[in-house]
Amino acid sequence: MDLSDGLRDSLKAHLSWGKPRLDCFVGMLQALLSARQMNLALLAVHIDSDTDIGSRYRRMQRFFSQVFFNYNDIAHFLMGMFAFSGQQYYLTLDRTNWKWGKSNLNLLTLAVVYQGAAIPVYWMVLNKRGNSNQRERIALLQRFISQFGRNNILGVLADREFIGGQWWKWLSSKEIPYLIRIKGNQLMTDKHKKEAHVRSLFANLKPGKRRVLRHRRDVSGEWVWLSGSKLPSGELLIIASNHYTADPIGTYRLRWEIENLFQCLKGRGFHMEATHFTKPLASKR
Repeated sequence: MDLSDGLRDSLKAHLSWGKPRLDCFVGMLQALLSARQMNLALLAVHIDSDTDIGSRYRRMQRFFSQVFFNYNDIAHFLMGMFAFSGQQYYLTLDRTNWKWGKSNLNLLTLAVVYQGAAIPVYWMVLNKRGNSNQRERIALLQRFISQFGRNNILGVLADREFIGGQWWKWLSSKEIPYLIRIKGNQLMTDKHKKEAHVRSLFANLKPGKRRVLRHRRDVSGEWVWLSGSKLPSGELLIIASNHYTADPIGTYRLRWEIENLFQCLKGRGFHMEATHFTKPLASKR
């Protein structure tokens, strides 16, 4: 069995496509590994086929205009491929965007932390520029939970964009731990109802040092554990968590894997922007 046969069999177990569409998709995946580009014109050159390049290009165009993706099936395929089922894992949430012409492509992505580069499982095309809102984050994670449950989630890791009382309360209500970076000027209240910026708790840290506070503070209406580290640049890294963690800073650093994912998909990898797609692909739920 060669690579194409094995890949086709794996996909066939999860996708309800006929053989011609499976063959087309497998051909594109193999061409992608060779070309390291998502531009369809370049993929057409690398597809292993006796047909002329123009015919290959038009076949790919028809594929993307006609084929519907069930993203739950794709998610199960990815979780199975990396043997995440039955294992415990951290999820990381982030957003990547780029612009083609006048169109903005803005992807909110939920991924599983895995050996240095996170594996994307669900994503949402935001019909706007800028940050996601709390409702969109909840919807994306709820979709994951509906398919894979929450028992294996060790925690959700996210950067400063992903703050908000409603979002944090929802995670806590589902008993999902989170470690989320917050801004230094975020206000907190202690048990004596004294209000201050969270950076004041870590102002005397020296570069390279870190501190985990023993008592919770009220931030955005949630009682959270705070920890901080002063980076070599002098910038403060402050983490809020709804569960006590022995090494919150070290755990939070796993979030960087989703940045590696985006680099792999974009400029340092498969050049995702080169698809020149400007509209979300239709999907079947």
